[in-house]
Amino acid sequence: MTRPDTAPESPTLISPVTPLAPRQVRADTVSWGAMHGGRPPGRGLTRRLPTPAGEPERPLALHDSWLAVVAAAVLAGFTLAGAAWISVHVEVDSALHTAALFVHLASLVLGFGGVLIADYLVLLWISGRSTLAEAIGGAERLHLPIWAGLAGLVASGALLEPNLASALTRTKLVLVLLLTVNGLQALILGRRIAHSDATHLPARLTLWGAATALVSQLCWWGAVWIGFWNAEN
Repeated sequence: MTRPDTAPESPTLISPVTPLAPRQVRADTVSWGAMHGGRPPGRGLTRRLPTPAGEPERPLALHDSWLAVVAAAVLAGFTLAGAAWISVHVEVDSALHTAALFVHLASLVLGFGGVLIADYLVLLWISGRSTLAEAIGGAERLHLPIWAGLAGLVASGALLEPNLASALTRTKLVLVLLLTVNGLQALILGRRIAHSDATHLPARLTLWGAATALVSQLCWWGAVWIGFWNAEN
């Protein structure tokens, strides 16, 4: 007896479109009293509302203004003046001098090292090996060690008995003040770049960033060279 041929099964089609997850909803219960239809308090009218969208991005705050930069620059000037006053009126013994020298060198590694890494991240973006968001995000994470290193340099330098009568030492103080102001305005630059909606970085922000990096490198290397020269002479 010949077995009848079985018709081949039709292939199952799999849609390449991934179904979207249902939109999340929340349930709000509104209870109506006796004067609004006589419903008992325990039973309420339930309505479903869509989940509210996320919070909008925070705009630039007041502390991102140029007025704050000027105020911080004035405060930095008074801080340097206070460090210079301490260096003249505080007697430092050999043990304290050695400890201050160690903190000074460690702060140099921390602060200047952070600056070099931040500039390296920018160079990676320029060479096309990273995105602008990655470069800016990495540089923002280095703000804390850079500022901590700069503060450590100023505090420990006041205990290293600098020769304030020397023109090089005074030049170094000016470089440190200029470096501080440059770092403060760089915070605004970073936020302007982060909030830029352009596909490519505008020319104004590009020139601003290049000038900021140039001033930073000149001030750091100049202060390091003067410190080395004063230590050797």
